[in-house]
Amino acid sequence: MNTQRLQVLRAVMASCMALYGIALCAQPTTGGGMPPAPPPESLAACKTLKSGQDCNFSSPQGTLKGSCWAPEGKPLACRPLNAPEGGMPPPK
Repeated sequence: MNTQRLQVLRAVMASCMALYGIALCAQPTTGGGMPPAPPPESLAACKTLKSGQDCNFSSPQGTLKGSCWAPEGKPLACRPLNAPEGGMPPPK
């Protein structure tokens, strides 16, 4: 490869890496690595239920089924069956 093509390739790669870095920095955060708060529909689904009871709520992804759950000191919310440990699933 000649030096001019190599310089262009390096410049393109550097630009892509810079844009990737900017995109990473622009991601929304909840502060301190905490999971995002559950959506209001998830909280409402467990308003009259107890921890561990089956629940469901409507979301942009459709109806989500799960069970009522709350971390220490947080309100009870409907945690979807496919939710990651420690919090609600991220929005899609």
